[in-house]
Amino acid sequence: MRKTDKKYDNVIREALTEVCEQTMKQIDGFEWLTHEVNYQRFPQSLMISLMFSDRQKIADFKNSDEYNTVLRAIQSRLSAAGISLKNIANHVQLNTA
Repeated sequence: MRKTDKKYDNVIREALTEVCEQTMKQIDGFEWLTHEVNYQRFPQSLMISLMFSDRQKIADFKNSDEYNTVLRAIQSRLSAAGISLKNIANHVQLNTA
């Protein structure tokens, strides 16, 4: 990993940690989030995984207003860190732990 890649990774991690802590307080069944990225194709390759306790919690979340709220929070935090993504929904996936 290049020095620049490490810098971006730290920025991403810090931004997503803020979202994770807030989401844990608000969303039933949400457990944590993580990210993967190929820095040779950054930022298009950034993929954020939101982890839930079970599939029903994912379904409930996806059908709620909180889904868009969390997506906006992720986009906002990344944008504030200088990372611009055209459609945040293409960079977020929901999984079970």
